[in-house]
Amino acid sequence: MYELTVRSGATARDVMTLVDAMPPAVYLRYRAGSPSATDVVLVFRENPAGPEAPLRQPAGWAPSTDGIPDRGLTPHQMAMYDLITAAPDVATGTRILDLVTHAHPAAVVALGQMLHAARHGRCTCHE
Repeated sequence: MYELTVRSGATARDVMTLVDAMPPAVYLRYRAGSPSATDVVLVFRENPAGPEAPLRQPAGWAPSTDGIPDRGLTPHQMAMYDLITAAPDVATGTRILDLVTHAHPAAVVALGQMLHAARHGRCTCHE
């Protein structure tokens, strides 16, 4: 686990400089730095599959992303999307989201590849 404390007044460039110095990690959550301060602590976990963009912004605190390049979607993010949207209903999709959010990124990619292979095997559009 990695924690990055962002102090009031930090710029997007300050945050990006620190994030670039971290090993590949996945953003998990944020928490207040202290009850009386305006600091926020960003919590990350190691991601051996490599770096990726944040999945969602925390409620009530959203930094500006101006000037930050869009690196596109990673295989992990694409697999999460495929698994969640394959659910037959919203409740199942929500349960799948909870599972894949806490699973190891390599496991999520493997599940996504299995889903893709199963879908492709049943597809009659290429016959």
